[in-house]
Amino acid sequence: MERSREEREKYLASAISYLIDGQEFYEASILLLCELNIHDIWSSGDWLDVGLELLGNRAVYEIIQDKDHPATQAIMQALKSALPSDYGITYLTARVALAKMDSDWRETFLEIIQGKAALNQCKPIENKPRFTWDYLFFRSPHEIAIAKALSEHDLLFLPNCMARFSPGGQRREADFLVCCDGKWGILECDGDTYHTNAARDHDRDRLFQSHGIRVVQRYTAKRCVENPKGVVQEFLGLLRKNG
Repeated sequence: MERSREEREKYLASAISYLIDGQEFYEASILLLCELNIHDIWSSGDWLDVGLELLGNRAVYEIIQDKDHPATQAIMQALKSALPSDYGITYLTARVALAKMDSDWRETFLEIIQGKAALNQCKPIENKPRFTWDYLFFRSPHEIAIAKALSEHDLLFLPNCMARFSPGGQRREADFLVCCDGKWGILECDGDTYHTNAARDHDRDRLFQSHGIRVVQRYTAKRCVENPKGVVQEFLGLLRKNG
């Protein structure tokens, strides 16, 4: 049975809503990066067995392929809650979505391989996957949601780039260093698995502010997942007014 994109998106959105209601923002933001395919396997009367396939990036693929990963188990439960009651899920798998290629895709990849293309740093954290979008690295899927929202505005932003403070040589990394209308500010995406040390985070904020970055705003994972465009609009309003 062929399902329309609208129907598949409805199931996906319902599963994301289920996770958000349970405060499982990391898992919800993973699903936000995916498309859902449903494959019919076997039917009997009013019962239908299906296989579910999530299309996403490499980090999503590696998480979903690990059946014991807590995020995989939470996502499976969310999808069960969203699908019709007469569906039985035989399997949940993942596949890397096909890349959207321009005519010069070979040259683009060659530059990356040779180290000529600019990549942000985003130092990996042990046992935590990095997520990619537009050849940039991010530590969480909801950071990607913010990056996409920022990209809709006429501005400059640097995601997850390391800053060095002289002369002491301290190093700190901001989630997003944003320049809008000549004013600089920092937008931080807080979450359960990242930014878990509030005192250290505020010390870092004060360090940036002591060097002239007036606007440093933190937003919860919940807001970044549910309304990334609203987060960016609010941040830019504060930056234009106070930066």
